[in-house]
Amino acid sequence: MNRLASTLASLLAASSLLAGAAHAAISSRVFYVAPNGRDTWTGLRPSANAAKTDGPFATVERAQQAVRRLPKTRPNRVVLRGGLYPLKKPLQFGPDDSGAPNAPVTYAAYPRETPVLSGGERITGWRLAGQGRWQVTLPDVRSGRWNFIQLFVNGQRRFRPRLPKSGYAFIADGLPPTTANTKDGFDQFRFAPGQIRANWHNLEDVEVLPFHIWTMSRFRIQKVDAATNTVSFTGHTRGTSYWAGMPKGGRFLVENVREALNTPGEWYLDRTTGVLTYLPMPGEKMDRAEVVAPRIEQLLLLNGSVAEKRWVHDLAFDGLTFAHANWVTPKEGHSFQQAEADVSAAVNVEGARRVVFRNGAVAHVGGYGVRFGAGCQGNTLDNMEIDDLGAGGVILGELKYTEDPDALASHQTVRNCRIAHGGRLHNAGIGVFMGHSPYNVVEHNDIHDFYYTGISVGWSWGYGKSGAHHNTIAWNNVGDLGQGVLSDMGGIYSLGVSPGSVIHHNRFHDVRSFSYGGWGIYFDEGTTGMVAENNLSYNTKSAPFHQHYGKENIVRNNVFAFGQEAEVMRTRPEEHRSFTFERNIVTWTEGPLLGSNWSGNNYLLDYNTYWNAGKPFNFAGMTLAEWRAKGQDTHSVIADPRFVAPEKGNFSLRPGSPALDLGFKPIETKGIGRLTKSRTPDVKPPRAFPPPPPPQPVRDAFEGTAPGARPGLATVNEENEVAVVRVTEETAATGKRSLKFTDAPGQEHNYNPHIYYTPGFHDGVVVGRFALRVEPGATFYHEWRDSANPYHVGPSLRVEETGSLLANGKRLMALPMSQWVRLEVTCPLGAKAKGRYDLVVRSPGAASPARFTGLSCSPDFAALDWYGFTADGVKAATFYLDDVNLERTAA
Repeated sequence: MNRLASTLASLLAASSLLAGAAHAAISSRVFYVAPNGRDTWTGLRPSANAAKTDGPFATVERAQQAVRRLPKTRPNRVVLRGGLYPLKKPLQFGPDDSGAPNAPVTYAAYPRETPVLSGGERITGWRLAGQGRWQVTLPDVRSGRWNFIQLFVNGQRRFRPRLPKSGYAFIADGLPPTTANTKDGFDQFRFAPGQIRANWHNLEDVEVLPFHIWTMSRFRIQKVDAATNTVSFTGHTRGTSYWAGMPKGGRFLVENVREALNTPGEWYLDRTTGVLTYLPMPGEKMDRAEVVAPRIEQLLLLNGSVAEKRWVHDLAFDGLTFAHANWVTPKEGHSFQQAEADVSAAVNVEGARRVVFRNGAVAHVGGYGVRFGAGCQGNTLDNMEIDDLGAGGVILGELKYTEDPDALASHQTVRNCRIAHGGRLHNAGIGVFMGHSPYNVVEHNDIHDFYYTGISVGWSWGYGKSGAHHNTIAWNNVGDLGQGVLSDMGGIYSLGVSPGSVIHHNRFHDVRSFSYGGWGIYFDEGTTGMVAENNLSYNTKSAPFHQHYGKENIVRNNVFAFGQEAEVMRTRPEEHRSFTFERNIVTWTEGPLLGSNWSGNNYLLDYNTYWNAGKPFNFAGMTLAEWRAKGQDTHSVIADPRFVAPEKGNFSLRPGSPALDLGFKPIETKGIGRLTKSRTPDVKPPRAFPPPPPPQPVRDAFEGTAPGARPGLATVNEENEVAVVRVTEETAATGKRSLKFTDAPGQEHNYNPHIYYTPGFHDGVVVGRFALRVEPGATFYHEWRDSANPYHVGPSLRVEETGSLLANGKRLMALPMSQWVRLEVTCPLGAKAKGRYDLVVRSPGAASPARFTGLSCSPDFAALDWYGFTADGVKAATFYLDDVNLERTAA
């Protein structure tokens, strides 16, 4: 204490001399901090330009106070010895902690040591409670002063018990919002018996995780009605649009169920008693295990004042690790429209200039890792490891557009970082997210293992004002995204007007969406003025390149390869040119070249090299000659580009590549990704969310559903109370019940009512069987579809009012009216798909079945994601369906 008082006194005395010439003569200072103020002197060698060494300080805050009193004419340093620094509250820096442009203040790790500034608390005192369960009582939890939904054991994230234990549960029926939230969002759904129970322990702490399309919500339970199998929530989704819905067949998980605690690595916190229960992993010894639970949500706050234009500036944080940031589901739950961009960040920076984070880490956090918000300009993340993230990695800029140049977040650099293993709580988190923020550079990073998009640029839908322009995204390795959890994503995703923005020398790969929209480069709504060149984009579920709609973008000198549904996609035709697509190499083995909507001619493709493993293909249904007659691909060629090893991601060109003759320039790949070796191992942790569910066979005879009810296994679409689909006992092919479709005039859509199943078969030979009874005047329609946008149609059967049976528009035979007929469709999928299928019709009284082989459907149909039955008429009429069966017979 005497030493500290002496040090501070000397600092005050020195600061009083900083007038005139003496001010420039003061030397820089070095301060030392050590955990608990332990001895730091042994082996220390002050730097040559340090006039004095001060310390040890027990906390960073005390060293910070000392530095605050120093002149800003020389660089000053605070050096942290290795070890754990528990934070009871966030470490905060304001304008008074700033350095100067040529004299920054640096907070640095001692050489070859790792100081960890932790928002967590180590939990000890474990006792064996029997059956392999270890417990400890936490008084602050019992008293309500502490809660957490994350736990880290020996540096690894552990999860709370979930149901189902594997895979997903599926919503039995979607419901409209309750009266309280009619205009705000959805807040309830029906579940299958037993999926959610009203008698679970601490029901108010059980969380339901419904999956939407490109987001997932976290809700607390308000009520479980066991009589109707309805669960309602304390909060609601972010609107009543389709993308925020909780429809029938939608996936959900139930988390933090004490009754489900039975798997090693799981834990449960009982807030009523304060008892934490943990089931160790094999080999874990609880008397030696380091168990940490987070206490505070944010670890480091840099708070400048935008209103007063007082900035935090000229600071550097070198070699420091920030870890264990809390996030607890609010009482009303959590639901956001996209990217989880409203979630807090462990390191939050506002109103900062020329602040650098380098050679350090941010890990084990509940939200985003780092956020540069309003008024942040000219800041840098360099050689950082941002891992194990509840949401995403880095946020640059605000969600709100501003005209104030001082309030704008701009000119940030994210360089040479590993940003990985995100979405562990909020699976829509993004590696690097840019809102209304221009002049940023994101380069030489490794971004991987997220359940949504890798890099997102822009926050304006359409052609309105956008603050995201003149951004550079270059030399990044971005992959292992989606993993079948969410949809509508990309390796890089852009929104809005983006003049001056360039995407170059990146590797976007292995993007797997749940349903539609696993793209490599994805120009979404209003993307304008974007240039994408010298990129590699490959191994995507949907397409390596997709533009929803936008204006005058340039896509040149890229390699696009191995899309599953298409290679180049364009969704919306507009009056202006969508994009110029030139000097690219496109190679693939399945699906069409051009997907979605290529109507009109407001796009330009030329000087490209196309190769489909030597197989024939077309251009949006046109021959090459017809396509060229439109002015497209006039100089392009269909030829083997002569890649070295494309199946291994090596797209270097062998000598003699025809692409070179068209002006294609070989893409330099040596500098793609992180430039320096990671300081910590990059080990992919276990999945936080299940992979896509396996294909679901359909066996629906409607016997278990009460007459007058909707079918329990299919999704039902109706418009009113007249044209409906209901189970009935009026007639049945087998048993007592069947499904009655009642059609009626005056509907907005003639394809209602209809039902569909979502089987998810993508390979093998699939057989669909059903019994059908058509009454006079009814129009029946049955179709197989994939999940492409637009979808490809497989087998398609139609029975007209007269009883004529058509297959994909071709008349086959007449069916008897008011009698049960059995139909069987056999169609190969995946690699076996040939755009052909077989049909067998068994009519009563017929001597033998009618057989039709080699019926044609879309040549691009290779996956069965939608299996539907439609009342397609415009008159009052009925038909009946029974014994619906769909299964794969061979792989």
